[in-house]
Amino acid sequence: MNNIIVGIDFSECSLNALRHAAQIAEKSGCELIMVWVNRVANANDIIKNDQALIEYGAKQRFSNLVAQYEPCVGEGKVKYLIRKGRVYEEMMNVCKEYNPMLLVIGSHGISGFQEKFIGSNAFRMALLLDIPTIIIREGINISHTIENIVMPIDTTIETRQKMPLTVTLAKYFDATIHVVGVHTSDNENSRQVVNGYVNQVVKFIESNGVKYIIDEVHNNNEADGVIEYAKKNNANLISIMDEQEKTAVNIFAGSFAQQIVNNSPYPVLICHAKDLYFHRS
Repeated sequence: MNNIIVGIDFSECSLNALRHAAQIAEKSGCELIMVWVNRVANANDIIKNDQALIEYGAKQRFSNLVAQYEPCVGEGKVKYLIRKGRVYEEMMNVCKEYNPMLLVIGSHGISGFQEKFIGSNAFRMALLLDIPTIIIREGINISHTIENIVMPIDTTIETRQKMPLTVTLAKYFDATIHVVGVHTSDNENSRQVVNGYVNQVVKFIESNGVKYIIDEVHNNNEADGVIEYAKKNNANLISIMDEQEKTAVNIFAGSFAQQIVNNSPYPVLICHAKDLYFHRS
């Protein structure tokens, strides 16, 4: 788990994701592994393109990226892999082989139909791979370090499972975690559940010596409430689970996670319910 994998298709969006991944690798001491998948879709592609020349060009670009990021990440700690096939399948194979701490991928938004690191494919990859994933939409400015992490807490049991990795990232950057209780109704039982989870999360954060702020949002659309809060509080990262509580709103608008990824102006960390993350000191 001492490495971070970043998906590269050499678009500006994926290079932006690489910059973010490099920041985390520098702080964590992890290796940074860049992965490019040469998507050979059919025979026509092979006829039209000289695959050897394409891969030679990719290697040249990777050599430049290694030279660019080694000074901050560490000598010999920036590597690249070239795979051939379907993007999702090859990324899955890489993740199984290297068991990374994080996967970082760029997303061009909700449009696009080609099998690259774009749109719904990036979100689908984040959900299906058993790796905590940071998705960075096109146009997100990651020039600033991570100073404020927004971590929404709702009524689901799983909502607390993103806590260990979020705390670890906060430690790397000396960031403040905004523990935000999300209330989508006035139901008193739901309020008590959320507040109880918030108290548990705060105790864990305090035991790790991380700075935090406790707050609340009230919105029948959880995603809208969280994004608005993040905007008001200069967030650099939003930490969520791959699914939050189901409401009448997100049944029609899409899952909470998908709404956040599609609309967040900040990088989004997606953790999975089965991701039991233990940091190695």
